[in-house]
Amino acid sequence: MTNSTDLSRTVLIVPPNDAEAIQISQIAQKMQLPVILSKQTHGASLDQGRNYLAQVKAGGYKRVVVVEMPGPKSEARLKKMGIELILIDHHHYTGLDRAHDEKTGKMLPSSLEQFLKLFRLTDKKLTSLGFHPRLVHAIGIHDRGFIWALQDEGYSKKEIREFLKYHDGLLAQIQSPRTEKRKQLIAHNAWKRRTRWSTYFIVETEADIQLRPRLSRIVALEIGKPTALIIVERKRGLIYVQESDHAMKLFRTFGGFTFGQDRNWGYRNEKGKKRVWLKEVKTVLNEKT
Repeated sequence: MTNSTDLSRTVLIVPPNDAEAIQISQIAQKMQLPVILSKQTHGASLDQGRNYLAQVKAGGYKRVVVVEMPGPKSEARLKKMGIELILIDHHHYTGLDRAHDEKTGKMLPSSLEQFLKLFRLTDKKLTSLGFHPRLVHAIGIHDRGFIWALQDEGYSKKEIREFLKYHDGLLAQIQSPRTEKRKQLIAHNAWKRRTRWSTYFIVETEADIQLRPRLSRIVALEIGKPTALIIVERKRGLIYVQESDHAMKLFRTFGGFTFGQDRNWGYRNEKGKKRVWLKEVKTVLNEKT
């Protein structure tokens, strides 16, 4: 295996589409680790978009570290090229378990936490690169288990407020302040129109925005504890169930993807795939386990 500290023949492929991925890419660039940035949004895949394999070959890289871009075809081709492939991920996808360690079966930590371990990035090293270690760790912890995980890890209310500012500062790199204000308003209005079903709040939007993360923040600040949600983003073709003991049941039934320690499930309705909306989700949630 290539030495983790030898970066000359290693390249990182990452889609900076959320705070965690942006943080990883920032640290990598400060390390002077070669980086290929994907412009893909959530649901990114190594099998989509640009020809990543050609870039790897052109760069003469011997090791490729891929962050949350599952692509079995491209992964197989990279291995066939003699490339050492390291996959950093912690999600379930249809037909792919990237949430558990292949050897131990244990649930994997967040991608940022895996990245820090892989490159032996101690707090001292992070500081020397210009980062605040506790804030960096908070990004990974938050991605793994949201604000509740930060509380469990001993972050104070003051630290969480500081973290949220830092987190939003990272996201500002991919968000327009003008349009973000509008999206936040849509999220607040959607929450006001919520309905109750069983133990879940149902929140829907017809707007073409990513409702889920904005809504999760609103709920965390307003209710202050894990809250079961069904979130429907019709224009984007997405449905989510959050903070649910039945997330894996939904995954086994419909496929899709999981996140947040397998307590959250999502499904993207795409052409040629089974349509999954509220009716189908409610049917499964109503079934006795």
